Amino acid sequence: MSIKEFREKVNLLIYDAKPKVLAVLTVMNILVSLTAISTLVYYYGFKLTDLSEHICFTILEVSFGFYIFRYFVKLFFDFHPPTFIRNNWFEGVIISLLLIEGMSYNLLGSMVLEPIFQSIGFEDFGDFSMIFVQLFVFIILLNNLFKQRNFKPWMKIHPGWLFTISIAMMTLLGGFLLMLPEMSRVENGIDFIDSLFLSMSSVSVTGLTTVDVANTLTFKGQIVVLVLIKLGGLNTIAFGALMLVVAKFGVGIKYHKVIEDFVNNDSILKAGSMLAKIVIWATTIEVIGIILLFVGFGNEGAFSDTGDRFFQAVFHGVSGFNNAGLSTLEGGLMHPDLISNTFVHTIMLILFFFGGFGMIYVFDLFEIKKLRERMRTPWKTIDFGTKISLYFTLGLLVFGAIIFLIFEWNNGLSEKGALGAVITALFESMTTRNAGFNVVDTSVLSMPVVIVFLFLMFIGASSGSAGGGIRTSTFAIMCAALISTIKGKPNTELFKRTISNDTVLKAYAIFLFFILGNIIGPFVLAISEADLLASGKYDFMDIVFEHVSAASTVGLSTGMTAEMSSVGKVVLIIAMFIGRVGTLTLAYLVGKKVISKNYKYPKGHTMVG
Repeated sequence: MSIKEFREKVNLLIYDAKPKVLAVLTVMNILVSLTAISTLVYYYGFKLTDLSEHICFTILEVSFGFYIFRYFVKLFFDFHPPTFIRNNWFEGVIISLLLIEGMSYNLLGSMVLEPIFQSIGFEDFGDFSMIFVQLFVFIILLNNLFKQRNFKPWMKIHPGWLFTISIAMMTLLGGFLLMLPEMSRVENGIDFIDSLFLSMSSVSVTGLTTVDVANTLTFKGQIVVLVLIKLGGLNTIAFGALMLVVAKFGVGIKYHKVIEDFVNNDSILKAGSMLAKIVIWATTIEVIGIILLFVGFGNEGAFSDTGDRFFQAVFHGVSGFNNAGLSTLEGGLMHPDLISNTFVHTIMLILFFFGGFGMIYVFDLFEIKKLRERMRTPWKTIDFGTKISLYFTLGLLVFGAIIFLIFEWNNGLSEKGALGAVITALFESMTTRNAGFNVVDTSVLSMPVVIVFLFLMFIGASSGSAGGGIRTSTFAIMCAALISTIKGKPNTELFKRTISNDTVLKAYAIFLFFILGNIIGPFVLAISEADLLASGKYDFMDIVFEHVSAASTVGLSTGMTAEMSSVGKVVLIIAMFIGRVGTLTLAYLVGKKVISKNYKYPKGHTMVG
């Protein structure tokens, strides 16, 4: 009897039992997954005894055993096992790793990775082993979630609502996790407002914080912040591509215009590979940055321990690329061991430059296929959107750096030397548009520089990036519209392309919404923080700076964030949320849709100006 004939007989025997077995596995999967999640929350959030830690680890081991059992049962009950293995290769890889690590831990008392890492200096890798175990759990849970592919009920929801709800849910979940006792060194945990503020700042990749991440949070709390930054940044960068992928499962055609606001129109034709490409490229850039930071930190002072040095490199690499601006070092990049490290400053500058540039534009500039195509056909240039992002990003970067050099030269820059001064100026110019890191004290900057920083924060990063603000594309279109109006041209033109009136109106709508938000916010803060202003320590410009920084998800601060009242903190939380979701997206959601667009009123005329 051949293998094929044997398999056919097996298929006939298991045919009737398959639906029942898979249904039982589905119910058990839900129960096991909820138990695993609850165990992880308990493990991270509360002080453990040796017994409770052993119980947690045992529960995770049992859940691993179930996932392995479930995979092989599904393989057995599938009528085409080779096809099942190909279609579920990722889950197969994770299951293989679980089997290897599980056997190694139970037979040898350590994970396979542990001696490898200890041999290169990670003496305390055993402390990280639980994190690797938990990482496996998270990967399996996420894989189980997205493997269901039951997107159709969700696709009846406006895509903007999906994005908004995902940001809100991540923020609330992060806020509750950060309140747990073991997340901070504060007795009984930090309060809800401060934890929600930090969670919102992490998810929106802003960087403002009311607590000291380096000294107040424990290692577990810092891990939660790191995960929130990664999820928040990836959610923002990849949301448009994700929507294009799941559009295949039932999103209405009426939502495609909204989806196009998140990505280039051309990307719709390449939805299948766009999401994976974004994740791979973003992760690759982060990994390269982490390696360079690990080298650049050196092995002295705060980085003398290899394990701590590795964690600092990971945290700052992820925080830098995702434009989060949060740091686990006291004083951030102004830490005594880093303040003069121009190599680290340069690496961080490059990381948040790429993070704020927009991944779709990075593909257009650096993808091998695109480069070869432009070499073969020199008449082909970079895409229109890429030109806007590249030229305006570089133009604003140079403009901000020149202003900074002129007005801050006598404020400490001259002591850094020519190269150090230029790098500092470029760093500060770029960080104002998306990153939130700083290598000079923002509170002592001269007023002309503060005003220019407000302008740069207001503009923000490029579309489809981790940064905020009105975006460089909005600013570019408004500039083009202004020039076309002055020249008396009937159409708005930019880089030898005509921009549609709909796009121009959308740009002005974003601009006006942003202006309105940054009037209302400081107005409320001026009332709620009246006592703080009366103390004379801060003035109204500090309030404006703080709010624009929050609304643009930049994260620079003059130092008043932690001293604000609860009402003031809530105002900044709302500003960060709106800044992350986008003013126009919220307007789409709450605005009343017209029944028909097939009409036009008679023309009206009035004086302008």
